[in-house]
Amino acid sequence: MHKLLASALKERFQLNELQIRAFNEVISGKSTLIIAPTGSGKTESAFLPVLNEILEQNLSPISALYIAPIKALNRDLLERLKWWGERTNLSVEVRHGDTSQYAKARQVKKPPHVLIITPETLGILLTMKSMRKHLSNVRFVIIDEIAELIDNKRGIQLSLALERLEKIANFQRIGLSATIGNEEEVKNWLKADVIVKPSLQKNYKINVLFPQPEEGDEELVQKLRVSLDVATRLRTLWSIVEKHERALIFTNTRQFAEILAHRLKAWGKEVEVHHGSLSKEARIQAERALKEGKIKALICTSSMELGIDIGDVDVVIQYMSPRQVNRLIQRVGRSKHRLGEVSEGYIITTNVEDYLESLIIAKRAVEKKLEAVKPYENALDVLAHFIVGLLMEYKRLSKEEIYHTAKSAYAYRNLRWEDFQGVLDVLESARLIGYDEAKDVLYLRRGSFKYYYENLSTIPDEISYRVLNISSNHIVGRLDENFVMDLEESMEFIMHGRSWILLGIDEDARLLKVRESKSLESAIPSWEGEMIPVPLEVALEVGRLKRELLYNFDMAKRFLKNVEFDENELKLAESILKEQEPLSTDRDSGIESLPKALVIHADFGNQANEALGRFIWAFLSAKYGKVFTMKAQAHAIVFKTPFQLNPSEVKSYLLQDARALEYIISRGIRGSNIYRWRMINVAKRIGALRREAKIRRIERLFEGTVIEKETLNEIFHDKLDVEKAAEILDRIQKGMIRIKTRLKSEASYLAKLNLSVGGEFLVSGELEKDEILELFKERILDTEVALVCTNCGWKSTTRVSRLKSRLSVWKCPKCGSFMLAVAHPIDAELFVKAVKKMKLGKELEKDEEKAYRKLIKASDLIQSYGWDAILTLSAYGVGPDTAARLLSQYRGEALLVALLEAERTFIRTRKFWT
Repeated sequence: MHKLLASALKERFQLNELQIRAFNEVISGKSTLIIAPTGSGKTESAFLPVLNEILEQNLSPISALYIAPIKALNRDLLERLKWWGERTNLSVEVRHGDTSQYAKARQVKKPPHVLIITPETLGILLTMKSMRKHLSNVRFVIIDEIAELIDNKRGIQLSLALERLEKIANFQRIGLSATIGNEEEVKNWLKADVIVKPSLQKNYKINVLFPQPEEGDEELVQKLRVSLDVATRLRTLWSIVEKHERALIFTNTRQFAEILAHRLKAWGKEVEVHHGSLSKEARIQAERALKEGKIKALICTSSMELGIDIGDVDVVIQYMSPRQVNRLIQRVGRSKHRLGEVSEGYIITTNVEDYLESLIIAKRAVEKKLEAVKPYENALDVLAHFIVGLLMEYKRLSKEEIYHTAKSAYAYRNLRWEDFQGVLDVLESARLIGYDEAKDVLYLRRGSFKYYYENLSTIPDEISYRVLNISSNHIVGRLDENFVMDLEESMEFIMHGRSWILLGIDEDARLLKVRESKSLESAIPSWEGEMIPVPLEVALEVGRLKRELLYNFDMAKRFLKNVEFDENELKLAESILKEQEPLSTDRDSGIESLPKALVIHADFGNQANEALGRFIWAFLSAKYGKVFTMKAQAHAIVFKTPFQLNPSEVKSYLLQDARALEYIISRGIRGSNIYRWRMINVAKRIGALRREAKIRRIERLFEGTVIEKETLNEIFHDKLDVEKAAEILDRIQKGMIRIKTRLKSEASYLAKLNLSVGGEFLVSGELEKDEILELFKERILDTEVALVCTNCGWKSTTRVSRLKSRLSVWKCPKCGSFMLAVAHPIDAELFVKAVKKMKLGKELEKDEEKAYRKLIKASDLIQSYGWDAILTLSAYGVGPDTAARLLSQYRGEALLVALLEAERTFIRTRKFWT
């Protein structure tokens, strides 16, 4: 080991067994996949041997690339990695979309030894002449959180970018991954020679709770305006937090993280919220508050799964089923995260299905039965982008060379020549590339550079749709495109705690026309687009647990021997199941037909149920017309029907030949919104449509092309599992799964559960709106602003809440002027500079002049509108121009609603403002 690295190590820690083994494999020249749980020192396992080799061999910059999937990870990594760089005299820098032009220019002139980038950044660097000479020096590529990449198009794009890099540099690949179920496949994807894992197993203690009301919970119901069940769960949750120093509370969606945090704050508990939609500043503040012990708990989503440093956490609480074993292990692994320590976690469940599913996930986690990560394969739109990128680098290439370069990536090992040629045909017809027959080479055409840079990200642009209540002609809110994609006309959905029926979609105006339906039955919640799918293996094991509970309670207890649970709560679940008819198990499915709905009880997981549901929907629609809506859940498929269906007829569809499944689903899905939206995104990524294009009947335009093929590929990978659904149909045909049918006038307990959506997310419409506005107002009042005199330049920092009482004596303590303004501290600094310069007769810089004008306008607005103006100017991203427009139109609560919308718009569009 190099002496500088050895010296740095003495200062920091001793290498553990995983780090020593990884060190030896990397310095021996092998490409290495390092698999270990959170907190086992994976980052240093990969990074330290790379630093050692750069020092020992005196490698030229850029010697190593460190590729991390999210910017938040980069920020945290940078502090750790820079420390090692400083101690070893090696430069470590970061580069992504937020890096300043100055820093980027400096990296060209003086490149760092290690450059930390996102997958998309590599696609830019490869096309830059000024950076290619530095990239040719790369000897190591470290890919962090590889499991977050391989099952999606970001990962596919990265794997192709690495093939491009391999043409100019000879490098070792090092991958870092949390524990997963298909290690060998991930190793092949990375093209690694060896897997390194810790010999010491990480152990977990997971306690699954199904809380029941106790004395005193009624008091909490009154205080927090929640149901008795919710109050019980909040009391249970906080009693766990109280017994520990520092807790992480995970929820499955951002919306619920916000609601839960607000309820706990209303109860006077010290918590903060952390998720991907919050600004970077808000996330850093929340992380710091937990680390410094200012709060007891942080309520978070998957944004906290990926190794962000928040100090030692001694307990993790998962609110509702984590839905996947890998998720639970990642989350619970954040507590007592060193190897050898037992990570402690609790799952608080909300109903019997949630409880049984959580017990099985906890059991599989303790037994180390992890899900396989399913690699995305043959993405034809990403292939098109890769082809244009290669031609940008080399100007002219033969088809065969491009084809073989693509096939050398694991995800394209089975790429067929006809699909490759189909992509070339689309690029040629879009006039992005040309083909010189005489020389048998492809070349670039005008517009290819614009196409390439517009499609660097495979993540679709976040577009939101306004929701218009046609009864009142008012906009009632917004929905993200990823949720709207799954909606069809006449479907019902829940937003702000109320149920709405969709009457029509105006794609040009990005508008959903709705009316209130007054019924929460069969409605899809607006947060469902974010939900993690429950795998078939987990759902089937839930079915097995149901079966064992009914036939032999002691056997069911032995089945769960490694999980912590309360026997009385398990007995309560057993008593609920005994009343349920029909009941699904791993060997049974039940069809329950109701006057206006049909519920298929099926423990097959979200994606298999989605495929089966669409299969049945296609038969029903062919016979009766498109009058049915379907939603698939982990343990049920729910149809909303205009009349009571014969359950035996539905059973007959499940006895069809499984070989017809893919064809029938493909036919049925073609007219759906999800198909149209996915096709638009694929067509844009492949270059067949401009970014701003809007096409009405897009499914007809690209019928029979590679665009249609890739659209189906994307839907089948992300939303439904045809192979698993075919397995289930085979088992039904062989009699391994029995189907019971019931014609009923009243829904059974589990049918009601699956027809509605847990009461957890449903507060009365007004209450949720009030809660959100109250939370928003609290945050503005707590914001720190600068108070500035626009006459003399006097300045003071204060919180917004303190300014209301000051309005009665609204004048400068220094010069007595009434022209005071509130401003962002940076604008205030620039304003004070501008005032000093003006007094000296000096010319102002552009940003100083801009700040000066902003504050003069702000002080005028406060003179005219008083307290409303102070609140408006203190909202995030709202400047004096926007404030003037809002203040002229709104007052009171309406102003708060408008400010909340303006803030959301700014957060969504701020990347375009810099």
